[in-house]
Formats: sequence, structure tokens, C-alpha cells
Amino acid sequence: MKILAIDDNHDNLLTLKALLDIFMPEARLITSQSAQDGMRRALLEAPDAILLDIQMPGMDGYEATRRLKGNSSTQHIPIILVTAHRTDPSGKVRGLECGADAFLSKPIDEAELVAQIRAMVRIKRSEDALRQERDNLEALVQKRTSELLLMNQVLTENLARLAENEERYSRAVRGTTDGLWDWNMVTSECYFSPRWKELLGFADDELENQVDTFYSRLHADDVALAQEALEAHLAGKAPLDVELRLKHREGQYLRFRIRGQAEWDSLGAPVRLSGALSDVTERQLMEEQLRQSQKMEAVGQLAGGVAHDFNNILTVIAGYANMLRMDLPPHGNEVRLAEQIALATEKAAELTKGLLAFSRKQPMAPQKLDLGEVVQRVENFLVRVIGEDIQLKTRLLPDSLPVWIDPGQIEQVLINLAANARDAMGNGGTFTIATGLLEADGSLPSFCGPNGRYAVIIVSDNGKGMDAETSKRIFEPFYTTKEVGKGTGLGMAIVYGIVQQHKGYIAVNSKPGEGTSFSIYFPLAEDEVEMYREPAADLEPEQGTETILVAEDDPSVRNLVDMVLTKYGYRVILAENGQEVVDRFTAHSSDIGLILMDIIMPRKNGIEAFAEIKKLQPEAKVLFTSGYTSDFIESRGMEEGVELIMKPVQPVQLLRKVREVLER
Repeated sequence: MKILAIDDNHDNLLTLKALLDIFMPEARLITSQSAQDGMRRALLEAPDAILLDIQMPGMDGYEATRRLKGNSSTQHIPIILVTAHRTDPSGKVRGLECGADAFLSKPIDEAELVAQIRAMVRIKRSEDALRQERDNLEALVQKRTSELLLMNQVLTENLARLAENEERYSRAVRGTTDGLWDWNMVTSECYFSPRWKELLGFADDELENQVDTFYSRLHADDVALAQEALEAHLAGKAPLDVELRLKHREGQYLRFRIRGQAEWDSLGAPVRLSGALSDVTERQLMEEQLRQSQKMEAVGQLAGGVAHDFNNILTVIAGYANMLRMDLPPHGNEVRLAEQIALATEKAAELTKGLLAFSRKQPMAPQKLDLGEVVQRVENFLVRVIGEDIQLKTRLLPDSLPVWIDPGQIEQVLINLAANARDAMGNGGTFTIATGLLEADGSLPSFCGPNGRYAVIIVSDNGKGMDAETSKRIFEPFYTTKEVGKGTGLGMAIVYGIVQQHKGYIAVNSKPGEGTSFSIYFPLAEDEVEMYREPAADLEPEQGTETILVAEDDPSVRNLVDMVLTKYGYRVILAENGQEVVDRFTAHSSDIGLILMDIIMPRKNGIEAFAEIKKLQPEAKVLFTSGYTSDFIESRGMEEGVELIMKPVQPVQLLRKVREVLER
């Protein structure tokens, strides 16, 4: 142990050392003869006890004690104040107030000295041990506090991330169009998300979270399919991805795609199954519409492939029949035969147009017309179509319903629907045509078009009606429920195609024994263009004297056109191909008033030939003819605004169009 003795008397220090050497040989004495030096030595040596003389020059023992106890580095060292004589109580009180721990009086008793020193050292070491224990405990507490603070920070960050993930998951669940489900296969607990129930038309609290909720709404015919898919997935043979029908709150069955993933325990037993449910009813309808469009496209390709040759043949037949009719006496039997030939060619031409119309390959000639007037125009003809045993009723909206339509094609729609209704009413009945106005806002389930104003034709009968499967396939090409030889399966497909080409929509409503109703929607024309009015037809085409260059690669058509134009006073120059047209025009350009030519010809098509002619004479007039489909013509570079008359064409129509172009 180390003892620091501070005394200004050197002899006292020697005496103290002698005593300690005898009675406390384990102690090492450190001496100092002034208070200032003693305080310095205390800081350097850190003794176990200090013997401090009270009476010293400069700074006495009281002040030195106060300063030592005031310094954090020395305040724990026990201080024994030593005086040369018996100190009165006030001196001791002062010493205690300064921080002294004990007192010794000179002359010092050896036993008391040793006892005091040993007691002070023992107390100091106990206090040092307690302080060390306290410091260790405080360090441990500080360390654990830091660790807890760090853990708390990590926990707070994890909780924040968890809350963020939960909110993200919640937003995803709310935002998804799918319904989520979870099935604990051990406890049989089941969960269906609010969206899952909403897809079936229910609020969250209206369906119980039980497995039976799913199976009770599953279509009876799909139970085996669902069980097979589930067993295959749980056996690890296939992913769970199956389309099933579930019953909606309103009673109808909707088609859903159900996907899921199982979890297995360590023994390979399935313990949990979770997944999503998606409404694919609309997608299925779109797929059916796509298949329908593809079938129509296939038939359209077939129709387009034969349209040109067929129209050329019809042009010749109809042309000669009409020429006969104009040359024969008006009331003879021969003129009636010629009329029958002309009528048959018109029907054949309408069939060709219908085939092209439903595949959207028939060029339209849209006019702004009142839909009610179109119905009235075809009303008399419909009476002949449906027969005498069926009553025709019309309920037309008194207000005008302006629409942009091709009247010939819309008449074809009504004729086909009338024929369909006639066949459905074998024992007679009522065929009704009504018109109306629809303000579409999404509230009408049967209407699938965008919002807006539509003119509507509703065609209905009280015939035998159709089941759901027939209604679904009614517009398919070549689909028919009629006996062999009594239907082509194209009539309703043509109707569908024409309506689509007019950017319209058609819906069917039918039940067995309750008749059938078709609703056709056309966008209402709300522009400022005036209604089209049919011009008064001349009884006889006008004669002409101009020279017309006729270019046609089909000899039968070429000869017919030559005969028709020559008969009505025109001078005709003939050409068989596009190059001949250019050559003939070059040779007779000053005489030719009009070029009448086919678009598709050998060596050079009509458009290319006319482009060369315009270089020679920019003001040259041309009237194109074609029996090809509109998309085929457009692919050859046909420009808008060019005069075009489609085959088959009647001689009177041709003559009027020629006259019109010449006088323009």
C-alpha cells in the first residue's frame, strides 16, 4: 500500500517513516513538505491514504483537504488530519466539513496510527471495490441500453417496413381485379377476399369464409373438372390453373379462371392452398367474337376470290337481258321472260354483295337517311318475303332518326331477318319492325357498344324461338338449323357483317316457344349534312355523240358495253389492256371525251394507265369499273374522289353515269 505524508517538518516525516517501517513494513511512504506539492503528489501517486498536517505555512491542512476532496481524481482517498496538540471540537468539525475522514494528535500513538491507517485503507479499498462494481454495472447498463436502443431502432425500422409492405399489399389487393383466396387444409379454415365475393355480386359480410361457399356456387357440370384439377395439383403433376363456372348472385353463371399453389409439410402432405380468381367471361366472349370474325374472313376470302369473275358474268347476263327488255314490245311474253332473267341476275348480284358485306369487303355507298324512311321503303317487299299467313306490323318513331347507312345493305338486313322470321313461324304469326332512340349510358346489359346516341331497329317474331346455344351461334357462317336444301347458313352472317360494317351493333334475345327479337343499333348522325333525297329518275337515258375509249379485258363485257354505248349514239374505241388504253388515247386524244375502263387489266392496270394519260392531258375524264372487292382495289392505289361504278351494272345505270361524268 502507498501512504502519502504531508508535513512541513522534516523530522516528523522521518519519525513517521521509522514507525511505519516497524509496524507496517508493507506500506510505502511518500512524503511532501508543503500542501501544494502534496496535492501534486496525490494526483501522481494515487496513494491509499493521506496523513496531512493541519498547521503548515502557505496553505494549511484544512484548505488542502477541501481541495483534495473537491478534485474527482483524489476525492476518494481517505485523509487523516494530524495536529501537534489536542484539537478542540471546533477544529474537528471544521476538518470534517472540509472532507477529512479521521484525526490523529501528536504525539502520535503507534497503535492508533496503524489502526487508523489500516481502517482508512480498508474503507478505501471497499469503496474502490464498490465504485468499480458500480462503474462496471453502469458500463454494463450503458452497453445494454445501447444494445436495446439499437434493437429498438432495428425493430422500429422493421415495423415500418412491415407496415409499408402491409399497406402495399393492401393497395395491391384493393387495386387488383382478381379475387384472392386461402385454404388451410389442416384446420379447414378458409378465406375469401372482399373482391372475390364482389365478383359474384356479394358484399364481404354476405358470404361465409368456408370451403362450401365455393362448392355451393360451382356449376354442377364443372364439379368433376374442379376435383380433377385439384387432385392433379396436390399430387404434384400439374399447376392449378382451371376455368370453372360459378353462380352469380343474380342467377347467371360466369366463367372464372382459378389459379393456386399448394404448400406441403415435411412428410409431403398438402397443408395449405392459396391463389386468385379472375373473371374471364368477357374474354371468352371476345374469343368467340374473334372466332366469328375469322370464319367471316375465311368466307370473305372465298367470296372475294370469285367476285370479279362472277360480277363480270352477271354484268353480261343482266346487260343483254335489259337490252332485250328495252327492244321488245312492252306487253309481250318475251319481255316478261327478259324481266325474269334481269330479276334473277339482280338477286345473284345481291347475294354476291351480301357475301362481301358480311366479310367487310363490299364497298359501301353511305347516305344520310332517316332510318324510318328506309324501313317504309322496303315494307312492301317484306310483305312478299314473309307470305300471306304472317302479319307485318310496323311501329316507327314519328321523329326523324338520321343515320349514315348504305340503304341497299340495310334493306338486305331487313330482308334476311324477315326470311329468318318466316321460317320460324311455320303456321303463321306476326312479324314486327319497330324503330326507336337509345341514349346509351352503360345501363343496358344487352348493349355492348360505347356510350352515345343510337338509332334502333327492333325486329321481332312470335315463332318457335331458339335455345341459348343456337342464339350464341346464330351469326356463324354456314350455321343453320334448317333442313338440307332449305338454308345456306349465310343469311344471319350477312346481317352481322353489314351491321358491323356500319359501325353498328346487333343483339339477339330468344327463348324456345317465346319467339325471337333482334335489336340493331346504328350511331345517330349528328352532323350538319342534309338528308339525302332520291333524285327523280328519267324514263329513258339521254343520247350522246361523244367518243368514249372503253378498256375491258373481258371480251363479253367489252362487247356488251360497246353495244350499249353505240346504241345510244356514242362513238366507241375499244382497248383490251392498260397499255392499249394509253396507245389509243395517244392516237385519238383530241377526240376522246371520256375513258371508261376496268381497274384490273393485263400489262398495266387502269390506275397506272390513267396516270400516264394525265401526263398527256391533265383534264382527261375517266370512269372506272370493277368487279373486285374494295380492299383489293385500294391495294392497287385507288384514290378517293375518283369516279367508280361497281359491277354488275345495269345498262341504264351505266348510261346515266357516263352522261353525268361527261357533263361535269
